[in-house]
Amino acid sequence: MAPEVRPDCTVYTSGEHCPMCSAGHAWVGLVRIVYAGSTAQLTQWREAMGLPPGPVLALPINAVASGVPVAGPALELADELRALHERSAAAP
Repeated sequence: MAPEVRPDCTVYTSGEHCPMCSAGHAWVGLVRIVYAGSTAQLTQWREAMGLPPGPVLALPINAVASGVPVAGPALELADELRALHERSAAAP
């Protein structure tokens, strides 16, 4: 994507960016991120399922890329997202 187009783009994602993706997003000049599930939600769900913390420090996007506007989580999707994570954790 051409650099001059990036500031007009919005990235839509099911989960909040990890620190590496947040940094990459900011470095290439993309602007807005819209996500359905947050890092905080995922951390709470993993804990409730008795799972250890994930392998990457659970930081919100703006802790890494402070100037990036974000929208999320989509609270109306929380139950569905949690169910997906529970199924994934239960899979062999």
